[in-house]
Amino acid sequence: MIANRSPRLRSPKSGFTLVELLVVIAIIGILVALLLPAVQAAREAARRISCSNAMKNVGLAALNYEVSAKHLPISIHQWSEERDINGKYFGKSRDVATGGDGYCGKGWIVDILPQLEEQALYDGMKPGFVGDFTKSLAGRGMGLRAIRENYIGQQLKVLTCPSDPSATTSTQQFYWQGIEVATSSYKGCIGDSIIPEGENAAQDPGSTSSPFGNGDGHVTPAPPAIGSPNAHNTVDCNGVLFRNSYYRPVRLSKITDGTSKTFLAGESVISQDFHSAAYFSDGDWATCGIPLNYFALDASEDDLKREWYKGRGFKSLHPGGAQFVMVDGSVHFVNEDIDTLNFRGLATRAGDEVTSLQ
Repeated sequence: MIANRSPRLRSPKSGFTLVELLVVIAIIGILVALLLPAVQAAREAARRISCSNAMKNVGLAALNYEVSAKHLPISIHQWSEERDINGKYFGKSRDVATGGDGYCGKGWIVDILPQLEEQALYDGMKPGFVGDFTKSLAGRGMGLRAIRENYIGQQLKVLTCPSDPSATTSTQQFYWQGIEVATSSYKGCIGDSIIPEGENAAQDPGSTSSPFGNGDGHVTPAPPAIGSPNAHNTVDCNGVLFRNSYYRPVRLSKITDGTSKTFLAGESVISQDFHSAAYFSDGDWATCGIPLNYFALDASEDDLKREWYKGRGFKSLHPGGAQFVMVDGSVHFVNEDIDTLNFRGLATRAGDEVTSLQ
């Protein structure tokens, strides 16, 4: 007997039409476009927090150093020209010929390496604290061969802003061309001094190459008298960490503007400043005499090296401003639109200015 089987009913095939597929793709694209800025913002926020924590560690290290040394860390420049705050040449206080320890080129960051838990790095550099700096085969000072080969290139995370892709070792740093050296995103604040117009056009109102000048004899914004006539050679800038601070180390008692109202150090961008060798006295400072976040955007690498004085201001790749650590160890984000005189007032240790971090 043949059983009767009911015929199976076939359901119609279902699927996306081309139009529906395109709609779905468009929706996904819109969602990605909406989410991407949020993801990027979250990543930058994390980088900024990491940067802030690093700066806080640098600030605390400087304060711990001060407890034992009774003054803030010092730098020793790499040549023997020494002038007072009025620009008057007064001699060679570290002249090897007269029994001095020499002009070794040690930067202030080296002083705080033990406080940053880098004792071995400090010990390796210690032989370079004496002698006049040279980096020849038989180098002296911080140019000793052992330092060049084993220590000067050690890049530290605590000195590196994660938002700056150029913050890494470099063979293009001033005085160290061809030698791989570590760099520092964080520069000591020398005050509001700058290189004088007699040496460079950095403060010449008629200069078109100046951060301030516009070429018609006017300065924008017009700064008042500079605190020190020569940030390059003076042994007494009006900030707290400068290249020749060994002569008159800055004590906390001299910071009469208040430790919470005085910059200790701030951010820099390595690709904009080829004076950024981390452990060298000419690579660890910047000035508030140049507006915050002044970038030479159209300048070539050769231009930046030739007009190096334009890059000695504070800046960062964080949107809208840069971070600073104060002498009391606190870290603050400073808006790039900060009033010029307010910004410069925060840089001086005893200027009696009325200032605000807002």
